[in-house]
Amino acid sequence: MLRQISNKKAAIELSMSTVVVLVLAMLMLGLGIVLVRTIFTTATDSVNTVDVKVQAQLASLFNDEKSDVVISLGPDHTARIKPDTQSLGIGVAARTPDGELTEPDRLKFKLSLDTTATTNCYKKLGQPAAEALFITPLNVPLSADQTDSSNSFLTVQVKVPKGTITCTQKVYVDVTDSKTNQPIGRNNFIIEVLKPGIF
Repeated sequence: MLRQISNKKAAIELSMSTVVVLVLAMLMLGLGIVLVRTIFTTATDSVNTVDVKVQAQLASLFNDEKSDVVISLGPDHTARIKPDTQSLGIGVAARTPDGELTEPDRLKFKLSLDTTATTNCYKKLGQPAAEALFITPLNVPLSADQTDSSNSFLTVQVKVPKGTITCTQKVYVDVTDSKTNQPIGRNNFIIEVLKPGIF
């Protein structure tokens, strides 16, 4: 009789330990999923409009990068986007070399795709499909969306349609001063089309 009671007690303790281990395992799994999701969703600094905060971030990049053309995508200048997600906005800024006040039409931005790499979207998708990834027009001079002092700001809009295969695409940003017809500078960023997934 005493042995039966101790066996029942041991069985209850074992089942309670199992429940505790299962609960902890589920909690750790949930935290892991949240962490991975957070990492992937914050990997790209997307902007809808170049507001005051984004303007300040871009203006600070002029000194950090020692360049007259800057892009708000972190040090690797890469925008990661999954097919069939909302459009992605990339903040680009340029400044007048003489420090003069600028107007929306003074600094002209021109976006063009790199066509040399064998693994880029231009080669894998073809020219029309690669260019269609961009809502913002390519290969034409664009006026700034906003200006502040000697700085001009442009939001580049990207949208990847459903079914797009994985690829990367380097995009050049050339800026010209229309007042002097002189180039201000060049910078670039990369669009990385990711695999569709649960995150």
